[in-house]
Amino acid sequence: MKNMTYSNKNKMRLQKYIAHAGYCSRRKAEELIDQGKVSVNGNVIKEQGVQVGSQDEVRIHGQLIELKTEFVYYLINKPKGVLSTVEDGFDRQTVVDHIKTSERVYPVGRLDKETTGALIVTNDGEFTHTMTHPSFDLEKQYRVSLDGIISYDVINELKEGVTIDGVEYQGVDIKNVKKDETKKRTQLTITLYEGKNRQIRKMFEHYKLPVLKLHRFALGPLVMDDLKIGQYRELKPFEIKKLTLAAKGLL
Repeated sequence: MKNMTYSNKNKMRLQKYIAHAGYCSRRKAEELIDQGKVSVNGNVIKEQGVQVGSQDEVRIHGQLIELKTEFVYYLINKPKGVLSTVEDGFDRQTVVDHIKTSERVYPVGRLDKETTGALIVTNDGEFTHTMTHPSFDLEKQYRVSLDGIISYDVINELKEGVTIDGVEYQGVDIKNVKKDETKKRTQLTITLYEGKNRQIRKMFEHYKLPVLKLHRFALGPLVMDDLKIGQYRELKPFEIKKLTLAAKGLL
C-alpha cells in the first residue's frame, strides 16, 4: 500500500512524521522525543508538537529517518513462548524472528508470551497508532480453556464489568461455554472491547479459574483463517481498510 508524498508545504507533527516513516508507533515516538533521542536539522528536540516536513533532516539515535513510500502488513499466528516485541535482551525468540522481510517491522500491540494467535506486524506507525490507541476501539476475540468450572454468576459479572485490584475492566461478551464436569475444565469464547495488560488471565484468576490455554482468533473484522501456528501472510488492502474503519468505529 502506497503512502502519500508530503511536499515542503505539508508539514506534520514530529511524532507523526516518525510514525509515517515506519520507525515506531506515534506513542513510542513521543517517548523518544521526551528522552531527547530525536534531532531535527541537528537540533535535539525535547518538546511535542514540533512541525517538520520532507525537507527536514530527522534523526533518532543519530540514524537518519525518511518517510516511507510503501508499507508492509503481515498477519501471524503467534506461537506459544514467543515474545511480542522486536528484540529481547535475553536472546529469546520474538515474533519478528518468524517473518522474513527486509523492512524494519514491529508488532501491533501485544500478546503475552504464553498466548497464541492473531497478531499484526507492520512498519506503518500511523496504522499501529490507530490500532492500539485507547481512544480507538477494536474488539478482539479469544478461545479460552480454564482450569475449573465457571458459574453463570461469574459469567454475568464479567459481562457487566468488574473491578480487580483497583483496575476497572469493561464488560466482555462470553459465548460457546462448554463445561467438562469430569475433567473440571471449561472452554469458552470471550470478546474484549479494550486491551488492558493480561486482562483475560487476571479476570479469571480473580475467580480462581486459571487460564490453561488462550488463543486470539479475531481482531475486529479480521478472523484468523487457515494459518497454522507460526505461519504468516500479508494482509490484503481491503483488510487493512476494514481494520482501520473498525478501530475508528466507522464499520
